Amino acid sequence: MTAAGSLRIVWPVSDEFASLIRAASWPEPRSVPDGGGSFAPAAIRVVGPNPAVDRIEILDRLHVDAVNRSVEVLTRAGGKSLNLARAVRRLGVDVSVYGFLGGWTGTFIRDACAAHGLTDRHTTIAGDTRISLVLVEPSTGVSTVINEPGPVVTAPEAAALLDGLSADCRAGDIAVLSGSLARGLPIGFHAEMVRRSQAAGARVIVDTSGPALAAAVAARPWMIKPNLTEFAHLTGRDLRSDRPDAVLAEMRTLVDAGIETVVVTLGRHGLLYADAERALRVRSPRVTAKNPTGSGDILLAGFVAARAAGADVVAALRIGVSAAAASCARIEPDIDGPADALALLPQALVEAAEAVLPGAGGP
Repeated sequence: MTAAGSLRIVWPVSDEFASLIRAASWPEPRSVPDGGGSFAPAAIRVVGPNPAVDRIEILDRLHVDAVNRSVEVLTRAGGKSLNLARAVRRLGVDVSVYGFLGGWTGTFIRDACAAHGLTDRHTTIAGDTRISLVLVEPSTGVSTVINEPGPVVTAPEAAALLDGLSADCRAGDIAVLSGSLARGLPIGFHAEMVRRSQAAGARVIVDTSGPALAAAVAARPWMIKPNLTEFAHLTGRDLRSDRPDAVLAEMRTLVDAGIETVVVTLGRHGLLYADAERALRVRSPRVTAKNPTGSGDILLAGFVAARAAGADVVAALRIGVSAAAASCARIEPDIDGPADALALLPQALVEAAEAVLPGAGGP
């Protein structure tokens, strides 16, 4: 078990983020294994095949079949990949972003990348990047999202992104493949990115859904991070957050099939984690939610940034759920920095869950 006082930060990060990692790391042995040693990737690369400009309309209440008036409007670079990459950078870790951008909306996102200090490796396309409409009721915590389908990406444009990502990836990198597919891309596009990135020695995390997730799983990425609904669709099982044993059993099946790490998020209930050595349940801090949309992206950002900086698995998971909870308490999916997660960290509780897994030796 790594002692918090002797933790070696292996990535150049701010003092504030280093302090967060130390706070999340246990200072003495516990019953939950910490997940072993750290690793230091050469780079974090986030790929979003279908980014968006998010237009967030804040309402007192949404009335269907009636005229509604917003009280405030926020326009920002969005989609899962931009939410994730921005949060990684907020935590003080460098990140490169890939995807397809075109039209004035694409220019808007490129400008946002520059403003936030993200390395822009997007591929230019002829079509216009989509706009997503997010209707938020802060008083109820209810949000309604309307996603445009996105532009049509041509085969040469898709090949340009694949070639660029393959050329950039180095051994030890973390490549996060996040979000849906734009029109024109084959269902196996995530899977092809998995194969190419892993051939270059990168560790690949997949966060998508539906047939694209199933195809990516067949390519055996290092890690997947679906939510419970997406995971139930993937496995074809009726899975519920109040039956973690069934969920963990399905997660173990994927681990045994060759996926090193499986994380299933449970919304406000936290997440379940499984790898070849351990199964964990992580409880999310309690907050008054204003907009939960995008919180899973912020969770993954906290986990990836922390692991890149030298945190063990448990510390990275605690940082992830704390950052996600902090984001839920905001209108937009975002955090200001490590202090947001640090404030909620004491509520991020981790417990061993091996006993509910087949063959784990528990009752």
